[in-house]
Amino acid sequence: MKPEEIQFALNLKALTAPQCRRIVEALVQDSQTRTDLTKICKLTPASIDKHLDILVQAGLVKFRSVKGVERAHLQASKFNQTLDWFIKLNL
Repeated sequence: MKPEEIQFALNLKALTAPQCRRIVEALVQDSQTRTDLTKICKLTPASIDKHLDILVQAGLVKFRSVKGVERAHLQASKFNQTLDWFIKLNL
C-alpha cells in the first residue's frame, strides 16, 4: 500500500467512532486540553483518552505543550486526501 492509501484507511477507521468525530469537531475551531474535551464532548476522561489515542495513531491529532499545558491540535492536512476522494464521488 502507498503511504497515502494507508493514511486514507487510518482516517476512515478512526472516524467510524462517533466519539472520535465529536473530538474532531471540537478541535476544528481551536486546540483543547483533555479536560476541555471532556466537557465539550460530554465524554468521560477514559473515553476521551481512548479516542484521542485512536486519533493520534491515525496522525489526525497531535499534542503540544502550550505554557506547560498539553493541548490537542487537529492535523487538518491529514484529512485532505480523504476529503478529495469524497468530493470526486460527486454525491
